Amino acid sequence: MLEDRLSPLSAPPRMSVLLLRGAFACLSLAACGEGAASSGSAAPAASTPALTSTSEAASTAALSASAASSAASAPSVAEPIPDGMVLIPEGYFLMGGEGSENTPRHEGVVGRIYLDKHEVTVAAYAECVSAGLCQPMRKDNPFCNTLFPDRQKHPVNCIDWNDATAHCKRLGKRLPREVEWEYAARGGSEQRLYSWGSDEPSRENGCYMHEGGSCEVAAYPAGAFGLFDMTGNVWEWTDSFYGPYPAEAETGLFKVYRGGSWSRRFAKWMRNDLRNRYRVDEQSGALGFRCAKDPAVPVCPKDAAYEAGRCVRKAGEPLCEPGYAFAGGACRPGGVLPASMTAAGTVASGSLPATSASQASAAPVDPTKEVPMRMRSPSFDKDCEKNFPGKPTAYQWKGGTFQAREPLIAAAGCKKRDIGVGWSSACCP
Repeated sequence: MLEDRLSPLSAPPRMSVLLLRGAFACLSLAACGEGAASSGSAAPAASTPALTSTSEAASTAALSASAASSAASAPSVAEPIPDGMVLIPEGYFLMGGEGSENTPRHEGVVGRIYLDKHEVTVAAYAECVSAGLCQPMRKDNPFCNTLFPDRQKHPVNCIDWNDATAHCKRLGKRLPREVEWEYAARGGSEQRLYSWGSDEPSRENGCYMHEGGSCEVAAYPAGAFGLFDMTGNVWEWTDSFYGPYPAEAETGLFKVYRGGSWSRRFAKWMRNDLRNRYRVDEQSGALGFRCAKDPAVPVCPKDAAYEAGRCVRKAGEPLCEPGYAFAGGACRPGGVLPASMTAAGTVASGSLPATSASQASAAPVDPTKEVPMRMRSPSFDKDCEKNFPGKPTAYQWKGGTFQAREPLIAAAGCKKRDIGVGWSSACCP
């Protein structure tokens, strides 16, 4: 899913710098905003979970009960928490949310891990470079923090997935899997919409709509589990390949990154369920990372077992999204079996399938065969009039890759305003 930006949008990895008049300053890669996060005038973190319906509230209550049961049954591991990290307890939660890429909502199973309190800083990453184990930060984006000597406490950016992986490996750590990242950001079974709760992002509660680029790490109150900047500042690489839900892809063309960044201008792009992706060799001024670490002894929630480096449910009924219930080996609307499964000899209601969908690998999607098509988008004309003087007419180029759409938009004399899966929105003369 991709990115709404204050400035004209370009490709997530390599953005051109465009100057905006009026309320916003120049940005590359993403959007501009006002108000410096370093002022320290952040609002207290919200604690109310983000719920969308009474049925979801009931589901969240069940999730909390499940988490409590899991914690009670987990073995005690006398192990100190590594410096600079927090403990993320094992448990279950509902992963996913709105939008075609974020659905269906499905159960995530997470084992106990440790996660960095804040994003890896420029100073910390420089130690890996000095050791000869990481590549230097790139300088091809005006928001690359290596260009600013006073940004040692800012998150490292302008590094690709390989760089992030190398840094974590040097410290005996790794990048978190996508399911682990979302579980931590949501507060586990609390199902938070943003790391602090349900309040929408603002310049007071996170590094969001920040025209100057990133902010110092931990400049705003901590969110779920005491983690800083899980929402905003920079997006964060994960170790997971991108693939359609509910599968957890084992191969693919892209790695997932999460969390929104300083560059966003619409709150919907900051949600904990939002997914984004790059190739492993792509990087930007709004993308960084934090590391995870496994405990010495794996700890899984109740009814789950440790297999092939992760926890897998082995008993009990998986969590289902509101309005669904587990029956016949899957989550079904109302828990009702289809007529074809009601005959004798079919899978019994409530039983786990031998291989769940979440264990299946997903084939990568290749959009290169599509040809971009241009069409009018009049609903966005007002946004163009407000933010792109002289270019009041909105169009959408749909299909193909971002790289294929980019020259077509430029040739039409237009400026990008948004980008999504398989489409780019632009403002034109």
